[in-house]
Amino acid sequence: MDSSPSRQVLVCQHRTCAKDGADKVLATLQQQKIVKVSVEACGCLGLCGSGPIVVVLPDNIYYWHVTPKKAQTIVEMHLLGNEPIRSMMHPRLHPN
Repeated sequence: MDSSPSRQVLVCQHRTCAKDGADKVLATLQQQKIVKVSVEACGCLGLCGSGPIVVVLPDNIYYWHVTPKKAQTIVEMHLLGNEPIRSMMHPRLHPN
């Protein structure tokens, strides 16, 4: 049986994201032990001023201005419910 993660969640921990509370977002996501999902800190994702940024791969969904409460919503709706949250997606990367 394949035990590798089917999704990877990256949380930027670089300058502005870190200043805006990315450590709390990362901690919130890491507390959720979701089967087949890995949660990792990462460096700059090139979207400074839009953070904290959370990326869900391989879905290639970029969430912006993520708070711990929004992180919980990402867990419930996207990671567990398989429903990406359009209203929380970065508008430059996910135009309507």
